[in-house]
Amino acid sequence: MNTPSRIVDAHVHLYDHKQNRHTFLDQVDPGYEAFVGNYDALPRRYLLADYLADTQGYRVDAIVWHEFLSDDPWSEAAWAQELAGRGGVRHALVAMVDFLDPDLERKLDQYETLPHLTAVREHLVWDESNPLKRFAKRPDLLRDPAWQKQLHLLDRRRFKCGLEVFAHQLPDLIHVIRRHPEIGFTVAVMGWPMDLSAAGFSRWQRSLADLAACDNIRMGISALECIFGMKWSADDAAGWVHAAIDTIGPSRCMFGSHLPIARLSTEFGDLFQRHSAFVSRYSAEEIDGMFHGVADGWFRPA
Repeated sequence: MNTPSRIVDAHVHLYDHKQNRHTFLDQVDPGYEAFVGNYDALPRRYLLADYLADTQGYRVDAIVWHEFLSDDPWSEAAWAQELAGRGGVRHALVAMVDFLDPDLERKLDQYETLPHLTAVREHLVWDESNPLKRFAKRPDLLRDPAWQKQLHLLDRRRFKCGLEVFAHQLPDLIHVIRRHPEIGFTVAVMGWPMDLSAAGFSRWQRSLADLAACDNIRMGISALECIFGMKWSADDAAGWVHAAIDTIGPSRCMFGSHLPIARLSTEFGDLFQRHSAFVSRYSAEEIDGMFHGVADGWFRPA
C-alpha cells in the first residue's frame, strides 16, 4: 500500500491566548461549542513546539497556519509572522478578512508587509436551522454586490482566498468563483456537507462537480470531526473523501490535520493513519501531492 512519506500540513492553528485575545478561549462560547462540542480539553496556548511534539516521528516539511478567530486579526497575523520567522519548519500564513470592511484595502496593504502571509479567508457559514452555527453577518453575503466588489481588491495581490461555507451555500460560492477567475480560491472542509443523508450526498456531489469545472480552486480535506462528529470513524468518512478526491481530482486536493482541534477527537498518529487509508487507492505520486505538493504549491510556505 502506498503511504505518504512527507507532509505539508494544509491546516494548522498555532496561538497563545495571552498574546492575542480569542474570546471563545476565555469563556465558553455556545457558538464554538456547536461546532466541536465540549472543548475544555482544547489548550489555551498551542505553539510550534507543541505541534512538533504531536507530530513527532512524521516528516513535516511545512505548515499552513490559519487564523483562529482572534479579536484583532492584524495583531494575530503579525504574531504568527514573528513565529514563522523563528524557523523550525517552513510556514505559510492565512489571515482573516471581512470583505464588507470599508477599510479592507488598507488592511490588505498591511498584510502584504508580512512575507509569510500568502492567503486570506472569511468565515461565511450560515445554518438556517441553527443560529449557533453562523459566522457570517447575513446569509446572502455571497450574492451582495458590495461584498463581491471588494473581492477585486485581491486581483493585483498575491493572496489566495478562502471562503468557508456549508454545502448548501456552494452554488452561491461557485457563482463567485466563476466571476473571479484571476483569484485562487480554497474550498475548506470538503465543501462542508451538513446533510449526511443519501440525498444530501447527491446534492453535495453535484456541487463538487460544478466546482471541479473551475480551474482556480483547491480543496482542503481537514476538520472531518466538524462534519462527522468527534467520534467519527474512517468508515463514516471514506465514501465522502473518495467522492471529493475523485470529483475534484487528486492534483487539487490537500490534507490538513486541523491540530489542535482535531485532538478533541483523536491523536495525530491515528488521524494520519485514517488519512493514509483514504488515499491507498491512488498512486504514490498522487498521494505525495495530496499530502505535500498541492499545499506546497498553492500556499508557497517559506
